[in-house]
Amino acid sequence: MLEDLRFYCIYLALLAGIVGLFFYNKLPGNKAKSLLGMIFFSVLTEFVGSNLTKWTGWINYGVYNFYMLVSLSYYLILLKYLLVDRNHRRLADIFLTAFILFYFANFIFIQKNISETFTYSFSLGVLFVLIMSCLYLVEIFNSKKILNFGKSVFFWFILGVLLLHVPYLPFMLAIKWFLIESNESVYSLVLFILNVLMYGCFIIGFIWSEKKYNY
Repeated sequence: MLEDLRFYCIYLALLAGIVGLFFYNKLPGNKAKSLLGMIFFSVLTEFVGSNLTKWTGWINYGVYNFYMLVSLSYYLILLKYLLVDRNHRRLADIFLTAFILFYFANFIFIQKNISETFTYSFSLGVLFVLIMSCLYLVEIFNSKKILNFGKSVFFWFILGVLLLHVPYLPFMLAIKWFLIESNESVYSLVLFILNVLMYGCFIIGFIWSEKKYNY
């Protein structure tokens, strides 16, 4: 029963997307609207990933590896446009370029098998997102935005991304390096709980945010 929990993450993503559509009027520009696009891309990925083996007999790692490339690249691009400091923006560009180059180098020269998770690429991408997210939060807390940070959908989106990826990375690496026993039920439960936290933040952001803080 518990081992199937991770397959219900699609419904969490779908719920967040529906709530976002309901509060669509709070998303004034393309930057804010792109959050919805990313959420529904996650829904599509979960749908294809959970059905690919049944449809074709192929292992679905390729779907999630592609999602990793798109999602982590998107987070870095979003953070770049949320940042104010010019040097921080340049750093986001450097990280994005380095991540994409490493992703393909890792695929071609290191983890050549598409039928496994690109662990090294994921680790590097999450590290870059974590660094840029910290810079984003520092900018918020050192500006007048601190007074209304909870009213920005972007704050809740970035918080949700961190709540999923930061705990998941060491958990995934511990399983890969056999520091903890790989158990499908535990893995599925942890992944589901982290997705609840992430999509819960997204939903709070859509409901609680105000349009004037979402530009």
